[in-house]
Amino acid sequence: MIQLAIRVALADDHPVIRLGVKSALDEAPAIHCIGAATDSTGLVALLEREPCDVLVTDYAMPGGIHGDGLELLAYLRTHFPQLRVVVMTGLEQPSLLNRLDALGVPGILSKGDDLHHVQAAVMAVYAHRRYLSPSVAELLQRKEVRRVTALSEREQEVVALFISGLSVAEIAERLGRKKQTVSTQKINAMRKLGVERDAELLKFASDLGLDAPAG
Repeated sequence: MIQLAIRVALADDHPVIRLGVKSALDEAPAIHCIGAATDSTGLVALLEREPCDVLVTDYAMPGGIHGDGLELLAYLRTHFPQLRVVVMTGLEQPSLLNRLDALGVPGILSKGDDLHHVQAAVMAVYAHRRYLSPSVAELLQRKEVRRVTALSEREQEVVALFISGLSVAEIAERLGRKKQTVSTQKINAMRKLGVERDAELLKFASDLGLDAPAG
């Protein structure tokens, strides 16, 4: 039987963190670390030289010719489109985590969380699943809850009834409002929640555990 071997590259400019992450990766028999880099120059050279499935990289890693942060992520997405990426960063900038989340970065880890999450993140993104370490997940969850509380009471009513399976016309009849009014309230709610399609609205509500009203 062929044993699974996930080829992983590591990039971090801090020797202690790099050593810790590599040790965590080496504990997983299914993971094979193909090499480590200290900046984007060395990282890209490594990726061009060695086949790689998953990259675990620090977000802030200055000094390389391909930049770091969002610039490096954009370069990797263009030149290594099949590469799955796990980004490690701090929680000092919530707006940065929001941006990484919005970009759909497969794995986002806080450096403050246990290093064993690196293994879980690599396994998850290799299987084309999302992985957020606990601190990152909690911060992003709080952001989503704040977005829900930005809705007016009537907008929350409309969203709750919509996710229960009612159409706009049925919601209007149930609430005794004009169909156009309900449609406008639904559109306004979706704008505040940052979603554009009905399917996204349903997934958003499901992820947050929003329930339709009883009765």
